[in-house]
Amino acid sequence: MTSLTGPSIIDAQLALAKVRRARETDLTGLRRRLDDAIGQARTFRDPDLTDEANARRRMELERAAREQAAVELDGIEHATNTAAEQIRTYAERTSTPTLRDATEQLLAETRQGRAWDRARALLDSGRSSADVIGSADVDTLRALRVELPSYLAARRSKPEGLASLDWTEADPDPVLRTIDRALADRLPQDQGAALRISLDLDQAEPGLRETVAGLRRRVDGSADDSDVLRSAIAARFADQAAATH
Repeated sequence: MTSLTGPSIIDAQLALAKVRRARETDLTGLRRRLDDAIGQARTFRDPDLTDEANARRRMELERAAREQAAVELDGIEHATNTAAEQIRTYAERTSTPTLRDATEQLLAETRQGRAWDRARALLDSGRSSADVIGSADVDTLRALRVELPSYLAARRSKPEGLASLDWTEADPDPVLRTIDRALADRLPQDQGAALRISLDLDQAEPGLRETVAGLRRRVDGSADDSDVLRSAIAARFADQAAATH
């Protein structure tokens, strides 16, 4: 049950299970029911009706099947979005330290500033970001989360001439997730669990979104015969990208 102060760890765990179940069970079952209903609609024939009346009835049955599936898909999508928001609310509240007053805030900022100075010195000396993250304490990890993406971006100069046409800014998400995974192992148990469940959600959502999008195309009739395979491949690639970030 959600407490007066917000979702609990149990709420967050149940919400994550709901997100995973939507991908593994709910959407798969909906696709199967829709395909069966469309198949039955397209083969419908009443011997007492004319060919024209049978054709109209087949169209009506298929339209009804798609409309029902759209309602169910909207429900699944709304439920998973609500579950994801519940997880993020819990994780943000629990994994962020509560500072009692301005003095404590200033002390935390001072510690993190000094931690960043030490970490930057290591990076400037040639240590890799992965090495620095791997040996960092909580203050250093919090400082790295704020400063490291900008530091790495500044060290990655944009090439000149034609080589710049394909150049893109570095994506900060992979290094931020690496820092967060390290933080989850070093924070107090409740804070670490909150951050870890948020990371689990980040890994589950991209594939879920691709699966929903593919089924949405099937529901509205815009998918072709190869769309099921394309959707499955897109979801798998999204899973792989989320796992490596």
